[in-house]
Amino acid sequence: MTYPPPLTYTRVSLPLLWTVDEAKTHLRITDADHDADVQQKLDAAQEMICAYLGPAADPTWDTTTAPKAVKHAVFLLLTHYFEHRGDDMAPTTTGSTPDADVWKAIQNALCMYRDPSLG
Repeated sequence: MTYPPPLTYTRVSLPLLWTVDEAKTHLRITDADHDADVQQKLDAAQEMICAYLGPAADPTWDTTTAPKAVKHAVFLLLTHYFEHRGDDMAPTTTGSTPDADVWKAIQNALCMYRDPSLG
């Protein structure tokens, strides 16, 4: 068994695309005090991005083959989860929320990987 084990989603199972050390570097964390918190948020961010991509998430992706935009989207959401813990989601001066802003950035980053749909 590899450690950590691959994350399993409804349609695809992927190994973690980022390590905790890479995530901590991205978040500018230099100690080990937050490792469990960072790992939990990293897992949740990757799970949400894979769910957002749906069948476009390729189960063969790994740390070297996953598209850079997908890996970047995981980091966007990781940063959002780390900085906004649910108690500061009030609208900003522009009327949007931090949650809406990050998902707009994720949509922009991943638009070419999602299948278009008609409503």
